[in-house]
Order: sequence, then structure tokens, then C-alpha cells
Amino acid sequence: MAHYKASEAQDWAWETLKGQWSTLVTPFLQNGDLDEPGLRSNIRHVRKLGTRGAGCTWGMGEFWSLTHDERLRVMDIVAEEAGGTWPVAAHVTHTSSRVTLDLARHAESAGFDLLVVAAPYMEAKTEGQVIEYVKTLSDNTNLGIMFYNSPQFGIVMSPQGLRQICELDQVVGVKEASFNQQLSIETHLSLGKEYVISTPDEWIYPFAQDLGFQQQVMFANTSDWRFDTPEVNNYVQFIERASTGDYDDDFYEAHLRRLNELSDTWWTRTADKNGGALPVAMIKYWGELMGMAGGPTRHPLPQFSAAEKSQLKEELTPLKPKTPVATTPYKPRATWLTGNNAFATGMLLMVSVQNVEEALEAERGGADVVDVKNLQEALVGSGHPTTVRQVRAQIQPENHVSITLGVVPNQAGTVAMAAYAAAVMDATSVKIGFMQTDYDTAVEILKESRRAMDGYNTKLVGSLFADNLLYEGGLDPKLMVQLATDGECDGFLIDTLIKDGRNLFDFLTEAELHDMVLEGKKRGLSTALSGHLKLDDLDELARINPDIVGVRGAVCSTGDRDRTVAWEAVAEFKKQVDLRKSGEISVRPEANGTNGDTPVVTTGGGWVVIDGRGKSCAGVIAALEKQTQADHSSMVETILGDALNIFDVILWTEKGGHVLVNQRDEGDGTVRVLIQPKA
Repeated sequence: MAHYKASEAQDWAWETLKGQWSTLVTPFLQNGDLDEPGLRSNIRHVRKLGTRGAGCTWGMGEFWSLTHDERLRVMDIVAEEAGGTWPVAAHVTHTSSRVTLDLARHAESAGFDLLVVAAPYMEAKTEGQVIEYVKTLSDNTNLGIMFYNSPQFGIVMSPQGLRQICELDQVVGVKEASFNQQLSIETHLSLGKEYVISTPDEWIYPFAQDLGFQQQVMFANTSDWRFDTPEVNNYVQFIERASTGDYDDDFYEAHLRRLNELSDTWWTRTADKNGGALPVAMIKYWGELMGMAGGPTRHPLPQFSAAEKSQLKEELTPLKPKTPVATTPYKPRATWLTGNNAFATGMLLMVSVQNVEEALEAERGGADVVDVKNLQEALVGSGHPTTVRQVRAQIQPENHVSITLGVVPNQAGTVAMAAYAAAVMDATSVKIGFMQTDYDTAVEILKESRRAMDGYNTKLVGSLFADNLLYEGGLDPKLMVQLATDGECDGFLIDTLIKDGRNLFDFLTEAELHDMVLEGKKRGLSTALSGHLKLDDLDELARINPDIVGVRGAVCSTGDRDRTVAWEAVAEFKKQVDLRKSGEISVRPEANGTNGDTPVVTTGGGWVVIDGRGKSCAGVIAALEKQTQADHSSMVETILGDALNIFDVILWTEKGGHVLVNQRDEGDGTVRVLIQPKA
């Protein structure tokens, strides 16, 4: 119940309308009756998410389909569940001002804290008519009023018209939901210092930072109960912080972006299908998948079809928030190879798949990266977008799904469009391969692809084929590191095309590949090797130590790349990789470096520690390269937890002319390597 006088409404609004406010749907039973137990359950569920308040019988609450008595009954239930301790708002718009006033009086007597009103959606065709309608309500209530500016009510008010509404006695602010970004921004800038203005979408927060205004409340939407659970309330946390000016883009990227993109896709698709009507049926079913009561919609809104339900369930299920494990904090995928991410330690196993079934087999076997491609297309092609979408929906969101475009045409625009599509579908990386092309053209194609993917988290990986020189005009694979650098790539892959039984090592030697991989790591690039690799090649691969090893035939049911991927074979290959990473299987006849008794060489400089535990070799060596180039006097101590990374750091030290002072085993699985940079 509101504890303020009519004259105190604005002060109450500034104090109370903060953080995340929810929008409730009106659940119905299958026979169309009001589902009262379901409504009560929904309210309790939403309160557990940490929301500040909620509104009922709004557009998403199908107010237009409710009888007058049903609207009053919904208000009663919401007020009872709120119990005077959780602020609630009642939407009271009606084509009849008399009914609007009756609804408002009931809301006030039931204990509501706030009224929401929009334009009367039949005969109000001018801003003046809307203002007079709201004034009638303002003159007859003690409660504060939020005006709802939305095209769903037939007219969108201008910032000037909204000012006249806000100047009415009981109006405390505006829910600016016109779907017009410029109008929302203008409303914030012109009215936001005097009245509570809220745009119910997250895009407003970066603009608020850039333009110097603050939105203190998300009033109000369904995102909380569609994105959160009582155990994991990432959306509510994000809005609570953003509403105080603490906009955390990394948090949004890690926990909410993919859910929001899925929501936007389904919202637009469903609304377009229904001629622009609110996608209530989709929202209700989404809520059911998150544990809420929904039920059918009422006429004239169409129901959500069985096929639509099946597809939404398939796409939403892997994105549902999971209760985090305290000892394993989530790391943004942006750090997939060079960040402090335990998942990225040492060699990752990438398995090429052609469909969802193979992808699930690969994931079950422990593959770190599932790579979607089409082996039936000449020279290896790209998987169909439908396949990619299905794989991305089925593979756990924290796991990596890459897309191979294969040998691309010498057409920058065409390739950039394909790269953009990969980014839109949330691929971890997209691999662009070159065979018969000139260097400058390849660079241009990669740069245009980079530009097309701007703003997305998908990584750009350039690829050359070790057997390119067998083909007339083939681009030399030894140019790979420079091509990836000039093409602004995040990493590179060296693969093969030939299908006569030869593999990667028949075209490039271990030493050549190791030099290329080491140079790539020094430049901060992720490094990947593939090309008909088998278990017998693992020792050579471990000595080279790329960030990613790509296989297919070696993990198929009979060792034949044209057969299906088998999880048992994936698990065995993964096991063998891990044995070499841990050092349980030594890939060198003897360890390099000095023993622990070597005296420490002191210098006049400082002491720098680079903690390489949980980082990729590329990340460690890039950090070492940067540190020793910038500071020749400080000693550098590197902490490592991967046997293969240790060998590479030692080799980098020797090749760079630095002094390996000490290599000490700590006895806990880590090794400390002390390096004196060359003068």
C-alpha cells in the first residue's frame, strides 16, 4: 500500500522506482478461465528473483481480453501477494474514462502503490485528447501515475506532449516504449532530471553513459523471469547495477547477450507473423520453460504452435542459467585462448562435425571445440546455417562451436557476408581458407571479414593449406603467420586438402611448424594445426604445442573421416592429448633447462611475475615477449602448470637470447621458470 500523500508522489517515485520492475502475464487454464493459483505462483517466483516491484494487467497481461471483474480480481490477487511489502502498479487504461477511474479507485483501495495509464486506444487521435484523458485520471486519484508511451495504443506522444502529461499533478514519469530510439533519448534528455523516465530495454544504458543521463529504473519488462531463476538472477543483477550508472558490458556479454539475442529473434518473428501484435503466446510459453504458469492466450491472439514450442524449447534449453560452482568462476569467451581461462590451458582438441548428432558425440567425448563443416563440398565447404544454428543451440553455451568456410572465393564481399553470418549465429570462431589466390587479395578478404564482424565476439581465423603448392597459384603456407597478422586475425589454422593418405607432416616438417607456431604465439595469435592427423602424430604435435589440434578421421567409428564421429574415439584422443599435456607421457628424450641449484642471477632492475597457470601458451609467450621488449632489466618469473607450455617457454627463452636462470618444480604440479632478459 502506498505510504505517501498525493503531493508527495514525485518524491515517492524518485525513492521507490529503482532497479528492475517486472511485468506479469495473466495465466489462463486450458479452458480459458483465469488461473488464480498460477498467478500467485508466478508472483512468488518473480519476487524470489530480487525484483523491486511489478505491474499487472498490462499489454502482456492481456488486459484487453479480461472482463471488468477479472481485471479487479487480478488486482486483488496481486495486492494480496504483495502484502504491502513489495511495490505494485496497476494498469488502468480503458476506452472509457469512467471505467479507467473505477479501475483506479479499486487499485487504490486494494493497496496498489502506482497507476499506469496509456492513451485510450480508440478515439484519441491527437496529443491534446490524450493529455485531457490523463488529466481526468490525475484529477481523481491520490496515487502517482506513470504514463505508458507505446504504439500499441494507437498514438505515440512526442517529447513535447510527454512534458505536458508529466506536468499534470499526479504524473511522476514515463515508460517510454515507442520503439523509437531517438524519441526515447530525447525524452530522457528533456525530462529525465524532473521526472522518472524509463525505456524498457537494455540498449538505453550505454547511451545514458555517453550522453550524461541516468535511467534509475527498468520499468518494466518480462526479461527478469524469462532470463533468470531464483538461484541465478543475472538479469536482475545487471539491471540493478546499470540503474546506478555501473554498466558492466563484460557481465552482459558473459551472462545475458545470447539470451537477449534469442529473445529479440523470437519477439520479432512472432510479432511480424501476427501483424505487429505483442508476442504474448511466445512470452507465455517461454515463461513455462522457466517454471512459470502461462497457459493459452485469448482471442484474437493466435496460439503458439507445437512446432514453434518445440523449436523455442530446443534453442532456449542450453541457454538457461545454471547454478555457478563457487570454485569455477565463469570467464568471458572473449578470453578463449589468451585470457586467464583454465579451459584454454595447453592444446585444445577440435573435432570436425557435419550435423547435430556428431556434435553431441564430440561434446560427450570431451572435445573442447566443435567445428561445423561440410565434407561433401569440393575442397571442404561450410555447413548449412540451419545445421550451425542447431549445433549452437545444442552445445552448452560455455563450449566452443567454430565454423569452417573452407576454401573461399576471391570475393571480399561474399566472404565478409559469410563471416558476418557466422558471427550472428554466435560461432566462437570462423575459419577462412585460401588456396589459389594472391597474398594481397587474401589480406583484403580477411580485413573485410574483420570489419563485417565488428561488435561481435566471434574470432577470425585465417587458414592456409600445407599442400597449397601442389596447385597452380597456390598460396605458400609458410606465409601463414604474416597473413594472419596483416589480415587482422585472432589466430590461424594450417590444414591440408589432399585426400590421398598424406597428412600435414608430409608437407611441412615438425621444425617448420614449430617455428610458425612459436612466432604466432609471440604475436598473440591462437595457433591451430589439422590435416588428417592421427594418434601416431601426437608426440610431434605435442612438441610443436599448438593451441588447438583439429581431427576428424581419427575420431570416427572406423578411423575413416567419411564415417560418423564416435564419442569413445574422441575420449581416447582427448585422453592421449591430456597425458602429454600433464607430462605423464614425455614427448622429449630429456628435459631442457637447468636444475634447481643454479644460482639466481641478480640485476639492478625489478622482479616481474607472469602467472601462466590456466593460460594458453600463446598468452604466456605473448606476455613474455611484451615484457622483455619493454623492460630489459627486470627479472621475469613465469609460473606454469602445463608440461608442453614449459618446454615452449624454455625454447622461446633460448631462441630469444635470454638467460634461463632457474627452473624449479614446486611439487604441486607447477613449475617456476626464472628468466633474465637479454640486454
